[in-house]
Amino acid sequence: MRTNPGVHFREIQRRTNLSIGVLEYHLNNLVQRGLLTVDKAESFSRYFPGGQIDKGKQRILSALRQEIPRGMMLFLLRKPGATHGELLANFTISGGTLSYHINKLSSMGVIKVEKVGRESRMTVIDPDKVADLLIVYRRTFLDKLVDDFVAAYVAKRAPGERVRDAEEDAA
Repeated sequence: MRTNPGVHFREIQRRTNLSIGVLEYHLNNLVQRGLLTVDKAESFSRYFPGGQIDKGKQRILSALRQEIPRGMMLFLLRKPGATHGELLANFTISGGTLSYHINKLSSMGVIKVEKVGRESRMTVIDPDKVADLLIVYRRTFLDKLVDDFVAAYVAKRAPGERVRDAEEDAA
């Protein structure tokens, strides 16, 4: 959990090969003892190391663990203020599906949607925090888009500024 915070119940079950009941028992026990925290949103339960990641970062990581919201945030980090049409042109999903994810990310407090005339423009609320989480946990996303973003973001940082890694963060 420390190197892969925000992993959901089914992923833990796939990785451990434990039955659902046994896994549920052990995870609930760890949550009760404060060793894990759980974020239950929609139909997912996502687990985080207890007391190590604040609720704001948990919310962002929960969104980043999903492919479409992660892609949307990566796009918005590169093009803040993008419109629905600009986002849609970069994804192979329907406009309704994109609207669903926009509303979900907005209600989570991860992006903000501002009406400008007849268009809605979207931006990531805390781009530095999102970028830092992408950098720290980049190995856990297994996503070329994340790797490309991290490379570009790190290239823009001040010379000599070090980038942390999930193993260092967990230590």
